Amino acid sequence: MSVQPNPQPATTTEPQVTAPATPTGNSANANLRRYLATQLLIDVIAPAAVFYVLLNAFNLSALPASLISSAIPAIRTVVHVVTKRTVDVLGLVMLTLFVVGGAVSVIEGNPRILYAKDGWLTGLFGAWILVSLLMRRPFMLAAGRAIATVKIGDEGAAQWEARWEQEPRFRRDIRFVSLIVGAVLIADAVVRVIIAYALPIGTVPLATNVQYVVMLGCLLTWFFWYTNKHGLRA
Repeated sequence: MSVQPNPQPATTTEPQVTAPATPTGNSANANLRRYLATQLLIDVIAPAAVFYVLLNAFNLSALPASLISSAIPAIRTVVHVVTKRTVDVLGLVMLTLFVVGGAVSVIEGNPRILYAKDGWLTGLFGAWILVSLLMRRPFMLAAGRAIATVKIGDEGAAQWEARWEQEPRFRRDIRFVSLIVGAVLIADAVVRVIIAYALPIGTVPLATNVQYVVMLGCLLTWFFWYTNKHGLRA
């Protein structure tokens, strides 16, 4: 008598589906550092360097040197719109201020207006953040929701909204951060305008850029420390 081997059940191989990778915290922080470094180079270091090269090496007067150097961030905005096919709202605001400030500077013959306009921008932004505290949803809630959407997706934005609705401490912390950021930006605006009109014009670009870097560095250091300590990182 022969023994027949038991037939083995047929097996099928299911295709393995790999979920798309989501950015890790380290990669998100690296992207943020690269973004800030790029902004610092284009909006702060390059304009100041061009100003002093034009002023000292090419013997241009302060007004044309200021106009040319201040055009660098404006050119970046135009290139972004053309290449990315997206509108950078903040960049467009800065571009508008550059055009208006440049026109007024030429009419008045006063390059200081170009540097004072940076104070107007940060001052208006800071005032808007403070006004948002009187509304149902302050600025930092909207900013955190946008960051959560970029880093995690709609689920992250929904979690951010749920915390706002359910956690009183979360609401207090968000409002406190909005208060500090708005107040610092208004103080920065006042200092920028004072620098623009009080110092010799040859020292204004360097002084206002050093002041900006110090202010931004201190604000971001406090911001990241506080938001990490209180669980406010999107």
